Amino acid sequence: MQLEYVSDLDISYRREALYEAGLKMVVPYGTLEGSLYGEGDATFSGPRLNGVGRWVNNARRRSDGVNLPELHGILRTNDGAFVLFTFQGRTLPAEDQKRRQLLTVNFEADDERYRWLNTSVCVLEGVITVAGQMHARIYSCVHELD
Repeated sequence: MQLEYVSDLDISYRREALYEAGLKMVVPYGTLEGSLYGEGDATFSGPRLNGVGRWVNNARRRSDGVNLPELHGILRTNDGAFVLFTFQGRTLPAEDQKRRQLLTVNFEADDERYRWLNTSVCVLEGVITVAGQMHARIYSCVHELD
């Protein structure tokens, strides 16, 4: 398998008056485990995917401090197509004031120009800063096995 570069991604949480932050964590069981919720904006910029989007993340935090993102969103490409996306994977505990991410990415599109995404499995490598800004790269996994 080879990785083919699809796009850079920059996302940020929106400040939400409802819960007075960009991200809300609920710790219902008195442990380090909990549930997280946040909404945000995204900018995709790369050779195969460009545009802006909005997303919602309803993640879990494990007792070891690893977050399990469950992010769903919509992208409007610069050429007017709509693409749905889902991210899942692992966000590791902070190291050097950054949280590193490894996620799977699935897209769905009905526009002919982006239907290639419907059969692609993509991966994301990202970094989240203390301020909650994320920068990432998305790659498509290209099958090579005969």
